[in-house]
Amino acid sequence: MNHISVFELILKGMAIGFLAAAPTGPSGVLVIQRTLNKGRWKGFLTGLGVSISDAFYIMLTMMCLSLVLGYLENPTVATVVKLAGCGLLLVFGITTVRNNPLAASKEVKVKKDSLGQIMVTGFAVAIVNPLVVFFYMGLFAFFSLPVDDFSTGLKMQTYLFVILGDFCWWFTLSSLINRLRNRFDLRGLWMINRILGSILIVAALAWCTTILLNL
Repeated sequence: MNHISVFELILKGMAIGFLAAAPTGPSGVLVIQRTLNKGRWKGFLTGLGVSISDAFYIMLTMMCLSLVLGYLENPTVATVVKLAGCGLLLVFGITTVRNNPLAASKEVKVKKDSLGQIMVTGFAVAIVNPLVVFFYMGLFAFFSLPVDDFSTGLKMQTYLFVILGDFCWWFTLSSLINRLRNRFDLRGLWMINRILGSILIVAALAWCTTILLNL
């Protein structure tokens, strides 16, 4: 299986989807508000709408990587790309730490919608953020998934596992918010952003240090 086990593929693919969805901007705030106002399942359906947008950007990311990663046989190019991935993770980590859900909540309005409209609004909020492609690229590089070397079937499996990780985040978030609805506010979400952002920053710095030590 191109030197990667099924378990490793599942673990890395789902980790990419989960981590990419976790930093909370307007999409996350909308899911949380829907969960608090309308219940867990409508919050989750909003997350599914976001996931449809993510599925598009994941496919775009994998297509771009399939074109680019073939050049990584050159050690210098490979090192530059890995360092660029470190930089992307670092930037997104810092952005996540600085992101203020309290401000984002003012941009998101919750209306009375049908189930279809709930998913469409989740999709609409997420699709206007194409920069997420660079975040996905950084995560694919961080987890060392050589999609350019994968067969078509293996690429499809990777794609599905990344989307599954995305689904898992929205299910986890809506379930957690529903359970803590009487004790949760957007300040708690701000703290989650800081923790997630700090994890990304530490991971990026550790990865960069490893690359430089191996030069």
